[in-house]
Amino acid sequence: MSQTYKAQRQVIQIGDISLEVAMLPDGSYVFSQTEVAAVVDKSESSIRSFRRSKHLKSLPGMESQFATLTIEGVNKPIAPVSLELAALYWHKCASVGNQKAQALTIALVKYSLYDFADEAFGIKRSKQERSDNLTDDLSSTGVARLEAMYQHLSTPTSTQQSLETSSERELQLKVRLAEIELEREKLQHENAVNGFPITDLSKVGVPPWRVISQVQKSLGWSDATATYKLIRQLGYGFSSAHWFSVRIKGGVSVMSWTSIDALSEAVEQFKSFPN
Repeated sequence: MSQTYKAQRQVIQIGDISLEVAMLPDGSYVFSQTEVAAVVDKSESSIRSFRRSKHLKSLPGMESQFATLTIEGVNKPIAPVSLELAALYWHKCASVGNQKAQALTIALVKYSLYDFADEAFGIKRSKQERSDNLTDDLSSTGVARLEAMYQHLSTPTSTQQSLETSSERELQLKVRLAEIELEREKLQHENAVNGFPITDLSKVGVPPWRVISQVQKSLGWSDATATYKLIRQLGYGFSSAHWFSVRIKGGVSVMSWTSIDALSEAVEQFKSFPN
């Protein structure tokens, strides 16, 4: 909605980070789109792409009622971002490895938890002490400390390292893709010999080679292995509950149409997220 409103502004400090916040007529707060992206070293185009996701737009509270906002004392209007949307954007940036976003989201969660705990025990901390804690968490030392923790959490055990090396995982993927190709050839042979109508499969679901092909086409990717990796990361791998077996000369796995629709939505959401 293309409304404008001359909003009052204040500057808040999150450690050493300064963020301008504006209050809307309904009492809600918004940030500047440019500043929200800059805080985690991203360009404004990154958050614009994030906001264009049709799935994101369907969520309540994600978009401000104002397309642009005039701020007192600022000549250029801003594109307002609700606090909920800013938090979701930072969380997504953190989930794809942005270290500044990781430090920021963890620091803000800690800050809120300390507030709850301090209130429960009746402890009053000075504004300076609270600010110092945030500054430490968001400093280069704090970011490095957090990265070390992430590395520790993601480091596999010696047993996992011996059983699940990168090359072995790649081989497993290629073997599974080869099995899928054999299933496709088997189904074609069954059709030629016994006249089984392959098109009837579409009434119950979609075979794996077509699922991979569909996702590849949507992403514009050429690598089937990379495509299946993504399908598995999104929770739709062949060991998931999204597949079931159809008994045709030994059986062939298919994905239900409901799961296909859900996978398509997940892929579209993946495409909308910042790199």
